[in-house]
Amino acid sequence: MRPIGDGCMKPKIVILGGGISGLAAAWYLQKKWDRFDIELCEASNRLGGVIGSEKSDRWLVELGADNFATLIPDALKMTQEMGLGEAMIHPNAENRLARVVCNGMVFPIPQGFSLMQPTRMDAILASRVLSFSGKLRVLAEYFVPARTSTKDESLRDFAIRRLGRQAFERLVEPIVGGIFTAQADRLSMQGAMPEFVEMERKYGGLIRSFLAKRKGQGIKGAEQKGPEQKGETPSLPQARQASGARYDQFVAPRLGMQWWLDQVTGKLDRVSIQLNKKAEQIVKKGNQWEILFQDQSSTTADGLIVALPAPSASPLLKAELPLVSSTLSEIPYASSAVVVMIVNRSEVDKKDLCFGIVIPQRESRNVLAISMSSEKYPGRVASDELLLRVFIGGAVRPDLFAKSDDELRAIAWNEVQSLLGLRTKPVWEKVVRWSEAMPQYHVGHLERLSQMEQALKAFPNLKLAGNAYRGVGIPQCVRSGRIAAEEIAVNFL
Repeated sequence: MRPIGDGCMKPKIVILGGGISGLAAAWYLQKKWDRFDIELCEASNRLGGVIGSEKSDRWLVELGADNFATLIPDALKMTQEMGLGEAMIHPNAENRLARVVCNGMVFPIPQGFSLMQPTRMDAILASRVLSFSGKLRVLAEYFVPARTSTKDESLRDFAIRRLGRQAFERLVEPIVGGIFTAQADRLSMQGAMPEFVEMERKYGGLIRSFLAKRKGQGIKGAEQKGPEQKGETPSLPQARQASGARYDQFVAPRLGMQWWLDQVTGKLDRVSIQLNKKAEQIVKKGNQWEILFQDQSSTTADGLIVALPAPSASPLLKAELPLVSSTLSEIPYASSAVVVMIVNRSEVDKKDLCFGIVIPQRESRNVLAISMSSEKYPGRVASDELLLRVFIGGAVRPDLFAKSDDELRAIAWNEVQSLLGLRTKPVWEKVVRWSEAMPQYHVGHLERLSQMEQALKAFPNLKLAGNAYRGVGIPQCVRSGRIAAEEIAVNFL
C-alpha cells in the first residue's frame, strides 16, 4: 500500500486489460471509492478491445459492435451515470425487421418470433419460411412437457425438443447461432441463453411463458411502460413485434461506438492508464500480487482485476492458481472476419431493405449474416448509399478466416450479389479481422465456472472479468467489470 496525506495507506488496484470490462471496473472503482490508486494496463496500443469505428467526412463505419442492448441495463446505466445518456439513439423505425435465407431466397423472419420464442401465432402461420407441418410443430410447443432434468443441454437439443427440427434449422440456428458465431450443437443453453431455460422451468414452455406474462401484466399496461421501468423483462408488445431481434431494446451512440469509447475513457481521470503494457506473470507476495511485464518492469498490487480474454489470462495464473488456469484454457474462442462495404442503395429493391439477413447452415453458403448498418442508425452513410457488414467464419466456418483479404472480399461480394441483386462494385470496402475474439460457451460452461469460482474464493483480492464468463455482450461485460470492482473493494472497506 502507498502512504497518503494523513499517514494512512492507500490500496493500489491494478486492472489488466483495457477492453470494456476493464474500463467499467476502473470507472466503478473511481466513482464509488476515492481511497484507491487505480492502474490499468493494456497490452496493445489502444483501449476498447473489439470496439472501434472508422470515420470520414462521408461515412461512419463500425468495425466491431454497432450498438448494445438495454434489456440488461448495465451499459446504458453506466453511460447515463457518465452524463452521456442524451447521446444515445434507438434504431430507425423504418425497415425494422430481419430476414432469413430459405432455399436460396430471402424472406422476413416472422413477427413475434423473438430469438426463439414464438409470440404471434398468426405470423407463424403466414410465414413462408416454414412448411405447414413445421408451423404446426411450432404451435405444438405449447403442449411439449417441460424438461425435468437440470443438466445443461445444447441450443440444438433445446430448440428441436421444444420447437421442432425445421424451426431450429431455418430460424433458431441462424438467429441465435449467428449472435455467438457458435456451433449450435455445442452452445450451452444455461450459459448463453438462461432466460429461455427459465421460461421452461417456471412456466412449462416458451409459449406458456408469453401467455402467462400477458395474463399477468396485460398488453395495454405493458405498452405504457418504458424500457427503464421493466428491468430485464421484455415488454409483451416488443416481443410480439420482434422479427428475430428485439430492436427496441438496443441503443447506439449517435456519433459512433469509438466516440462512446473515447468518452468513457475520458471519464477515468483518476486512473493511471498504461498502453503497450503486457503482463507475463503474476506472483503472490504475501497479501499482495506482483505483476511482471514483458518490458521487464513490474508493479505490486493490493488488489488485482484480470479483465483479459481467457487465453491471455490462463498462463498468467498457472503458477499460483493452476485449477483456474486450466479451466480458462478450456474455454475455446472463435475468429471471424467482417467485410464492410458501401454500395449503391438504389440497386437494392426497397422491399428487401431491412436491418439484417441471417443465413442458416443448411443453405451451405459462405457467410453467417449480412447487416444493413445504415438502415439501423442515421448518419452512417449518404442517403443514396447503403452500408453493409458481411460476417464470415466463426466457429461454424473457421476455415474461411484463413483466406486472404482479397478472397474474403470476393466471397462477400458474391453473396450480396446473389441475395440482394447488387450490380455495381462497392465504392469503399474494408476487411476487419477479429482473431479469437468470441468465447464459446460449450455445454457445461456454468458448471466449469462454478468450480473455478470456488477455487478463487481463497484469493479475495483477485477477481476475473470479461466476456469469457457470463455473457459476451457489452452490457454483460460492463456488469462483469462492475461486480469485480465492487467485490474487490470490499476487502479494503
